[in-house]
Amino acid sequence: MNRNDYLALLDSYGNHFSISEFEFQGPGTIGRMDIGFLRSFLAWRQWHGISTLISSAWRKGDPKSHGQGLAFDVLLFDQWLVSQPSALRHWLLATTWGFSGVGLYFDWTFTNKEGEETPAIGLHVDGWSGNRHSQRPLRWLRIGGQYYYQSLTGGYFYCKSNKQSITLDDAIWRYAL
Repeated sequence: MNRNDYLALLDSYGNHFSISEFEFQGPGTIGRMDIGFLRSFLAWRQWHGISTLISSAWRKGDPKSHGQGLAFDVLLFDQWLVSQPSALRHWLLATTWGFSGVGLYFDWTFTNKEGEETPAIGLHVDGWSGNRHSQRPLRWLRIGGQYYYQSLTGGYFYCKSNKQSITLDDAIWRYAL
């Protein structure tokens, strides 16, 4: 695909993004994105209708989802660069869609309109099937730098490093903005 093809693709899904918003690793890197996943992401953005800031896309040297062109890290905003939807709404929007991986990050920041760093809820979405050791769909929370992975049987989230469990409700209640 060439630049005009990408412009037409973005336009066909509501023109919510510019090409440069996908190119963190330099010009032309939108071409590293898996086109099927890119279409799914654009359709998801069009479906939910919430302002979306992409904070990461394809990453050179990443052996996992970002390196395969199958992931985005985003911030969602009810009011652009001022207020975000609730953590629960983030979770529901991402897990209702057919993403293979969804991570909710309670420890992100962004620079608001006044130029100040402010706490934020980050969201990772991917369409990666993983490697042979990876269970998909994969759902996780990151709290204070610790990763809590969701059990497919019990629904709780468990952190291997600190050996603690948490429910989504508890995480939202304790850590959400």
